[in-house]
Amino acid sequence: MVGGYISGPVKSRPTVIVGTSAVALILAASRWGTNIGASPIYITDILIGLGIAGWFIATRMQGKRALDGWVTRNRPSALFALFFVYVSARFLLSLGGGPMLDWVRDGVPFLYGVLAFVSASSLARSTHEARARTMRIFWAALIFHTLWACVIIFGGIQETPSVPFSTAPLFQLRPDIDAALLGVTAGMCLLRILRGHKKFWPFIGMVASAAAVLTLETRAGLIALALSVALAILLQYAATPRQNVRRTVMVMVIPALALIALMILPTTPPGERLVATFKSSQGSTSAAESAQGTQRARELVWSGVIDWTNEETSRTIFGGGFGNNFLDESGTLAYLEGSTYSGVRSPHNWFVGNYARLGVIGFALSIAVCLQLLGTIVRYRRRIGEDPLLSLSALLIVAILPVASFGVVLEAPHGAVPFWWAAGIIFALRESKTKAAGLSQVDSSPAPAAAVGRGIPAL
Repeated sequence: MVGGYISGPVKSRPTVIVGTSAVALILAASRWGTNIGASPIYITDILIGLGIAGWFIATRMQGKRALDGWVTRNRPSALFALFFVYVSARFLLSLGGGPMLDWVRDGVPFLYGVLAFVSASSLARSTHEARARTMRIFWAALIFHTLWACVIIFGGIQETPSVPFSTAPLFQLRPDIDAALLGVTAGMCLLRILRGHKKFWPFIGMVASAAAVLTLETRAGLIALALSVALAILLQYAATPRQNVRRTVMVMVIPALALIALMILPTTPPGERLVATFKSSQGSTSAAESAQGTQRARELVWSGVIDWTNEETSRTIFGGGFGNNFLDESGTLAYLEGSTYSGVRSPHNWFVGNYARLGVIGFALSIAVCLQLLGTIVRYRRRIGEDPLLSLSALLIVAILPVASFGVVLEAPHGAVPFWWAAGIIFALRESKTKAAGLSQVDSSPAPAAAVGRGIPAL
């Protein structure tokens, strides 16, 4: 099997959604998994390359499988396509603007957007069995991630083993992305509980994931957890029939649980830091000083980068491109580098970084794409809530965005790969001008959500 395709008769069907192996690697191992390999080629790039190559070869040699009507769109939105074309053009025009390796390092995470085209196309032509198999792989990855992350966090393990074939120690915790993935796991477990599946293991998984996030001192991770849980509740509420008693129970219980959460969260390490960011008197002295110091440093970096971008009209419109170290050129690098970080090339805010590299055009397009993604999730919340794969994709988007706004996430493979892959899945839900009724129907009777979910291990 290569990239989700197997040899066989003409128009053979993908065994999983294309890109599953690369996304599963990150769901299981987060940042350290993407560092397996040697610069500039890592295992993530190899898996993506093999997947896309297999998908391309299979569709050309065996023919594309007709859309089955499960989704009516086999590509992302026109807005995303415009964003990707602009980013690609800006990337190519930046060649020579800095060292070649830096140019590649800065630009490739943006080019991972190609995964949105691949995942949307693959989903549109997938079978129910392929989607269920993809979800089983993702569940296994999330379980593995939760297990090792909890061991590291609750065990207080500071040093993990290094291996020659990796540029990062194995099982090294990266609070931002790991907290986001734990939030996704908590949301998925909550969905299984609310759907009436076996509740014991999902409950254990939800509690363990949430407790791990609440132990980490990451405010963005706490926000990612809260948004994941809130989205899971919204999706299940939308997917529950109006006459169902569960919907009434949710309306009665959720406000009480939200009130309890508001009382408890400020007492946790990330909650204390979040409160101290806005009101230092509400947190301990150390937490207040640390949180406010970090926030001041970020604000200085963001304002400095914005000022640097605005110094030239062309840079304001089109950005500084890729390959240059705009943090160094703007004089803000010293605020981020120190004992914790070195070799920093991002302002710890994806949107500010977009403004610096892509200008106001790229910045506006990136904001519009994110808003369109969130709007699609809200619009199709009932459909998403009925299917585990769609739910996971929505949770990945909602969990990654906040940590990308306060860290280096979407500028790296461990954030960009799952985000853009999930974006393609969500974009495929949008109505196409060519309705399903006008498409060639193959395997056109969608299985109910419960059937799609069968065989998925309960966490």
